[in-house]
Amino acid sequence: MDITYRLSADKNAGVAADELNALFKEFGGLLQPERLIAAAYLLDRQAVVPDVGGIYAWWFNTAIGAVPLEGTLQYQSHHLLYVGIAPRQPSAAGNVSRSTLRKRITRNHLGGRIGSSTLRRSLAHLMKGSLGLEIARRGKKDVMPRDQEADLTRWMSAHASLSYMPHPAAWEIEDRLIRCTYLALPLNIRGSRDAFSRGLQKVRMSR
Repeated sequence: MDITYRLSADKNAGVAADELNALFKEFGGLLQPERLIAAAYLLDRQAVVPDVGGIYAWWFNTAIGAVPLEGTLQYQSHHLLYVGIAPRQPSAAGNVSRSTLRKRITRNHLGGRIGSSTLRRSLAHLMKGSLGLEIARRGKKDVMPRDQEADLTRWMSAHASLSYMPHPAAWEIEDRLIRCTYLALPLNIRGSRDAFSRGLQKVRMSR
């Protein structure tokens, strides 16, 4: 099978290729999977994602508001826009999360509320005009009516796909990818130096 992944821009192409090739060698299962898993497929077959820790990547096949695609990794019609991990890094006090890839992806991103998923929250703010979403603030969390949460999930099922890679210390990989100079991940906020990501933080605080 001929699978071609490429950056969607050619700025500093030679240097970018060298840095990305190094990442591909280490994390090929995440960045160059043999296939992407459609969100619609995951909704009915949650067990396809292992119940272990690791890192995952969300790819999208359509424009999302003003999200720039320059510098993103592309496979056919899909662009890699976000990476996440489960569980999170243990705290300095030694607190350890019990989250796993399956729980994080299916319960939070695809089956949860925007207040429990950074990705869903960002998508909701970016798509609220086109999807007619009403976002309110309750305490420290954003909330939407349940029927609109379902609308967002249906949109994701139509346009989002996933790759993942089990790993015992996924936070180390996440940091490397987010800080990679030549790989844009516009929907990641924490630790990002991307100009759009900084603007997205402000969008998420708006009402």
